[in-house]
Amino acid sequence: MRFMTFAAATLVAVLAAGSAMAQPGGTPPTPEQREARFVAADANKDGKLDKAEFVSSLPERAQAMADQIWSSRVDADGDGFVTREQFLALRMGPAGGGGQ
Repeated sequence: MRFMTFAAATLVAVLAAGSAMAQPGGTPPTPEQREARFVAADANKDGKLDKAEFVSSLPERAQAMADQIWSSRVDADGDGFVTREQFLALRMGPAGGGGQ
């Protein structure tokens, strides 16, 4: 359990760093930028991301850790997909109250 918590915290930190690097001044991405990331990752345009699509939306250095937390944190309902709403609700940076 400690490992999963550590892995989740590490992924959030990496996501925050990756998001911050994409923004001037180290700010987290805007909702519009996060929406654009979702749209770009939705390769089959079905309005949801499967695991491979989700992983492709991450910065390269976060992709290896994504596999460890997919079912416990990202796809918490276990349906095999992340909807636009679920994706946008994921906390990827310090703004908005920190990690989910």
